[in-house]
Amino acid sequence: MSAPGNGSVCGVVVTFNRKQLLREGLLALRRQTRPLDQIVVVNNHSTDGTEKLLSEEFGDLARIDLTENRGGAGGFHEGMKWAYEQGYEWMWVMDDDIEPLPSALETMLRFQDISKFIHARREAPEGMVSLEAVWDLSSCWPMQVGTDPTFEKSDRPWISIRFGNFEGALIHRTVVDKIGLPDARFFITGDDTMYGFLASFHTNVIYARDICFRRMLRAPTKRSRMSFYLHMRNRFLVREHLQSCGVPVDNRSFWFRLLLLAGSAIKEATRGFENGWSTNAGAVIAGVRDGARGRYGRPPWIPG
Repeated sequence: MSAPGNGSVCGVVVTFNRKQLLREGLLALRRQTRPLDQIVVVNNHSTDGTEKLLSEEFGDLARIDLTENRGGAGGFHEGMKWAYEQGYEWMWVMDDDIEPLPSALETMLRFQDISKFIHARREAPEGMVSLEAVWDLSSCWPMQVGTDPTFEKSDRPWISIRFGNFEGALIHRTVVDKIGLPDARFFITGDDTMYGFLASFHTNVIYARDICFRRMLRAPTKRSRMSFYLHMRNRFLVREHLQSCGVPVDNRSFWFRLLLLAGSAIKEATRGFENGWSTNAGAVIAGVRDGARGRYGRPPWIPG
C-alpha cells in the first residue's frame, strides 16, 4: 500500500458478520487496474470470525475494530474520518456485499474533473440497480423514477443527482472539508442519501452510466423489523437536515404523508409474515415515536 498524497485513493469498506462476502469484495479491490493506495476495513463488532479473516488474509490492510455495532452510518463515519485524517485525497466507500469490477476505479476517476462525488451503475442478482430519482419533500425521501430512464433514452455518459449512495461512491476530501462526515445517528438507511444531498451544494454529484459494481446479495423480498423501524424514524433526521439547509419542508404535509406511509407499512407488516407480524407493525409505530422524540442511533432492541 502507498502513502497518502496527491491523487491517492483509500477504499473504505464497512462490514458486519459477512466475512465470506467481505473476502470477495476485498479481493476485487486488490484486482483493480488502477491500484488503491490504501484500504481500511471498519469491522462493526462482528462475531463471525471477521477479525481472524482480516488478520490471516488481509494483514496488510488498515483496520478499525469498533467495540459496538454502530451500523453502516457509524462505520462510514469512522472509516472516512480515518482516511481523511491520514491525508488521502479520495475515499471510495462501499458495503461488504459490493464487488467492484476490475476497471471500476479507473473508470470513475475519469470523471474527477467534473465531480468530487461520483457514482456508477450496479448490477444485482435481480437485475440493474437504479439510482435515478427525484426528491419527494412531503415524505422527506427520494422517489425512484423507473430504471434509469435517462440512460435508457439517451447516450449521456452521466447525470447530476441530489443524493448519495455508499455502495461504491467515490468522494473527494474537499467534500469532508465542506460538510463534515456522514451523520452516524442514522445507524443505517438515509445517511448516504442525505450526505449526497448536502454535498450537492458544493460539487456536481454525478451518476455515470458505466457499470462498475456487482451487488453480491439479492435484495430481500420481505422487509425486516429494522427496515420497518428505520424507514419511519430516519425521515425525521432527513427533515432536520433539509430544513437546516433552508429547504421549505412543510411540517403539516410531512406528518400527513408520514402517517399515510405508516398506515401502509402496518398493512404490509400484517401480510405475508406468519411469525412476527405484530413485531414488525410495532416497529413502524416505534419508528414514528422515536423519530418524533429525536431518539436516533442504534435501534433500542439491538444490544450495545
